[in-house]
Amino acid sequence: MNTANTLLCLALNIYHEARGEPEYGQIAVASVTMNRAGWQTENICREVYRERQFSWTHSNAQRQPMEEKAWRKAKTLAAQVLNGEHKDPTDGATHFHASSIKPYWSRSFQKKMRIGRHIFYAEN
Repeated sequence: MNTANTLLCLALNIYHEARGEPEYGQIAVASVTMNRAGWQTENICREVYRERQFSWTHSNAQRQPMEEKAWRKAKTLAAQVLNGEHKDPTDGATHFHASSIKPYWSRSFQKKMRIGRHIFYAEN
């Protein structure tokens, strides 16, 4: 997979899922993406766009980043995560959701922690 595409997929996921979160929360979302991809860069885009995995990929919402500062931050963090500059703050989480909702699937996973406005889970 093209390195630029991999960076773009991860950055878009950070931007759309966590741009309003503190940096630690954005890194956590990136880590979930990486955990799902088995930390294999060639799997990142497939995981980001896998059907019904990340809300922004299956909604009619604007997909093109509109907030320049947040987009720059997402690209920087994506590059840092891909370069191994951040440890996984989620302890291996593979799922998350906003704390304002309680999806049906959350009962099937082990709750790991809350970071910002997201709750993170791992498979049991």
